[in-house]
Amino acid sequence: EPRLSLTFTCTVPDCGIRSTHQFSKRSYQSGIVLVQCPGCKNRLRVLRHLIADHLGWFKDGTQEGKLKTIEDIMMKKGETVKRGTLNANGGIEY
Repeated sequence: EPRLSLTFTCTVPDCGIRSTHQFSKRSYQSGIVLVQCPGCKNRLRVLRHLIADHLGWFKDGTQEGKLKTIEDIMMKKGETVKRGTLNANGGIEY
C-alpha cells in the first residue's frame, strides 16, 4: 500500500522538535491521521497532532470539518506547504 511521509517542526510552546512520520496514503486521503510528536510525548501531557480528518471527528481547528488535511489548515493560515516526491536514488524532489 502506498505510504506518505510528513516532516514538521512542532509549534507547541516549549517543544519545537522536528520529526518525520509515515502513514498510508489511503488514511490521509479518506480517513484520519494523528501523529505523536516525540518532544511532546516526553512531557507531562501527551499531544497528538491532527494531520487529516475526512471522517469529521475533530471539529475544532478545522472550521467545523471543512478543512480536511493539514495542508488545508496551513494554507488557510497563510503558511507554506511543500510537497515532494522520492526519486529512484532516494532523494526528495520538490
